[in-house]
Amino acid sequence: RKHFCTDKGWAWVAHVMPSLAPGVNYESCAREWRCKWSSDEDMASLKACQKILEDMRNDILEVTHDFTSKQVKAKEVLNGQLDVGRQTVQRIVDQDSSSFKVIVKLPLDKFEAWEKKNFEPEATFLEALRATQGVSQVEAQTYTLETVNLMGKMQVPNPANGCMADSLPRVR
Repeated sequence: RKHFCTDKGWAWVAHVMPSLAPGVNYESCAREWRCKWSSDEDMASLKACQKILEDMRNDILEVTHDFTSKQVKAKEVLNGQLDVGRQTVQRIVDQDSSSFKVIVKLPLDKFEAWEKKNFEPEATFLEALRATQGVSQVEAQTYTLETVNLMGKMQVPNPANGCMADSLPRVR
């Protein structure tokens, strides 16, 4: 818990999100690996980028604690380690700009730990992209990445008071 000052005085909170500016808070950071691909030879370089991603799947998924072939065979308990809203791997392909992007999103604590490991397997992934004919502008970038709820806080009714209350089992 942290003690901080609000406009109504001092308050205790369990967690304070970092802020870039007032109202621009974040809890997750992302690392983006990107390149440009060529449409030459029936988009051979784009297909090669996708193959690099698939070949490195287990190494990349280990960063987010997603299921990898190793973990599927193991008996490791992952309860509480997977939060797909805060730790994901996404691939973006933009045909208009010929961009191929892989985005790894993690909660701040996990991101900072990954950063201390030089974002491994980033160097291997980027080197594979650079070695691919037809690929150019291979880059990496860090930024914040948040899911934004523009609707505000949602009120979820108690099931006992909802439209299906009569169909619920009764506790005696």
